Amino acid sequence: MALMREIYDDACSNISHDLRKFPVQERRATKVSVPITSSSHHIELNVNVEPDAKYALMGLVKEISGEYAITPEVSNMNFKSDYKVLVLYEVDKAGDNIQHMIKWIMDRYSDICKLVVCCEDDVDILEPVKNRMKLINVDAPLTHESMDVLLQIAKLEEIDVPMNFAAKIVTKSKQNLRNAIMALEACKAHNYPFSEEQPIPVGWEDTVNEISAEILDDPSYSRLFSIRGKLQKLLVDFVHPKLILRKLVEQLLKGIDASLKRELFYWHAYYDKRLPPGTTALLKLEEFVAKFMSIYRKSSSSRQVV
Repeated sequence: MALMREIYDDACSNISHDLRKFPVQERRATKVSVPITSSSHHIELNVNVEPDAKYALMGLVKEISGEYAITPEVSNMNFKSDYKVLVLYEVDKAGDNIQHMIKWIMDRYSDICKLVVCCEDDVDILEPVKNRMKLINVDAPLTHESMDVLLQIAKLEEIDVPMNFAAKIVTKSKQNLRNAIMALEACKAHNYPFSEEQPIPVGWEDTVNEISAEILDDPSYSRLFSIRGKLQKLLVDFVHPKLILRKLVEQLLKGIDASLKRELFYWHAYYDKRLPPGTTALLKLEEFVAKFMSIYRKSSSSRQVV
């Protein structure tokens, strides 16, 4: 996203999260739903996490092709074609079929569709894909650089973060800047002003993302039992219950139809007002998850009937 902002300024910051439907090529009447993040200039897709990523990738490229294609009658030598950027995450963890599709897109649609391929390590990227890319290594920020970011955020939020406490957060986050920022947010929600002895929860956002994915994948009572354990661990690790609820709702909104969003907003507000502090919030969080699972199951059943 930092690269997108350099290219398009704040225009790409106005993003939306939508559950898009894409046709399955093998079965004409069948469509799959895939959460997509996009702005007027770019589209984001995690090709590893989403099981139907190949259908989404093909559908998006066809849409871009239809939107930005230039006919010979209106094109000329001095006309510069517009294009859209596809930002693909975790490509190194995706299967060979996805990577071959990426190569095909590069070869066929490079004039109207630019790809930003993100990965932790390029070792698992196929050579035909790697040879078509410009590799840019982004090193982890140094300790003082991460601390500077935390202090800038604190200034914008008008909170006081002691230098020693900022250093502890960065060290605990193991140079992962996003984890450090999320840890700062969790610490602020748990206890402010900060104290040197207060716990620093790290990696809690990943757990919330896992919970959201599990809910959408299998909204069953048996799954609720395993989710309860993860919620309990978050609370024991001193992540504020309202922060857990808010982040969980943010993730769920990315994976549901627009028709369900208003109801989700309602129940978020309902439970947010009733959450007690600390580990005693487990029952209410579990109740919220059960409520959403029930709503989501009914919605899924209605779609199948239709």
